[in-house]
Amino acid sequence: MKTGWRVPVGFVLLFWAAAFLPRAQGPAAEFVATIDTGSDLAVVAAWSPDGQRLAYGTEKEVRGGRRPLGVDDAPVRYPGEVWVSDLVAQPKRLLKHDFLRNQEGDFFSFSVERLGWSPNGARLAVELRDERKNTLTFLLTADGKKVELGEGKRNFVPGYNGAWLGDNESLGLLAEALAPRLLHRVFVVRVTAGRDLAVFEGRTFAAVAWLPRARKVAAVERDLEFARPPRLVLGDLERSTLAPLDELRAGYLGGLQACHDESCVTYFIGQEKLAVKSLTAEEPAEVWPVPFGRYSWAGARRGVYFLEPKEIGGRTGWLTLYDPAQGGRRRVLPDELIQDFWVAPTGDRVAVLTMGLKPQLKVYRVAP
Repeated sequence: MKTGWRVPVGFVLLFWAAAFLPRAQGPAAEFVATIDTGSDLAVVAAWSPDGQRLAYGTEKEVRGGRRPLGVDDAPVRYPGEVWVSDLVAQPKRLLKHDFLRNQEGDFFSFSVERLGWSPNGARLAVELRDERKNTLTFLLTADGKKVELGEGKRNFVPGYNGAWLGDNESLGLLAEALAPRLLHRVFVVRVTAGRDLAVFEGRTFAAVAWLPRARKVAAVERDLEFARPPRLVLGDLERSTLAPLDELRAGYLGGLQACHDESCVTYFIGQEKLAVKSLTAEEPAEVWPVPFGRYSWAGARRGVYFLEPKEIGGRTGWLTLYDPAQGGRRRVLPDELIQDFWVAPTGDRVAVLTMGLKPQLKVYRVAP
């Protein structure tokens, strides 16, 4: 008497065929360049609107030297610098690490927190944070010259998470309403006039996504006492008015961003749930299976790039594309372990910061 399972031959052949099928990969990625940062470490980057230039901030190791007043001596300091590269010529330095000095000649260390291009690619907003955690946003031309506010010589404003608006003359910024940056207020700087304009007086927000062309913001409104549930609102920066968009009954975890054409916003409502909410239609939010963490819209494509973590909760992993039209997630650089990335507005280039003893800033061309 024979015992055991009898498996059809066709099932066995199907199993072996599936085992040797190639894994789905993302759009073909073509290596473009490695940006030489020398011994410095790249920490943040931003593409120009046309995707032809990359501004990036670095962390520089400086040994010895004098210290700013009121700061204890230390053998090593890590100030920041700002550069711009067109991926052809040598990168140009816009800000040197010692450009902020006091009357005694001591320089103040700062870290580069954020970079933002104006829509016409002529100006940059450079967010810097000093050793005492104070934040200023400096305004520069793409060549590194000062953009002065009004008739004064000042080219900086207090504020963070800024974005140039569609007129290339106005800058939207946030101010802290509840420390440590739990809630924010919104204001607009008119560069030529040199004026700061507070908007949405008395209202505070947990997150803000700028809509530069429309001169609006999508924001998650919260009261200072957290007595009421959060709600998604649409704010008009010209009229200083707010209109409700969604009650966020499914919750809000973070990560608010606007899509490329400003027709929708995305935000997390769970660990593997990225909500996609239209700003024009009243239909319920669509939910995409994207892990909570770093992500960015893929240019005009209706999809997002995200960092697929190597380990649960980890901050390193693989650049992955989620495109509903293609039916799921696809690794774009399956052989490159990275810690951060920046997608060009045109969607055809991506800069990545690799892992390793000496992380590198690399640029790849991808299908838009």
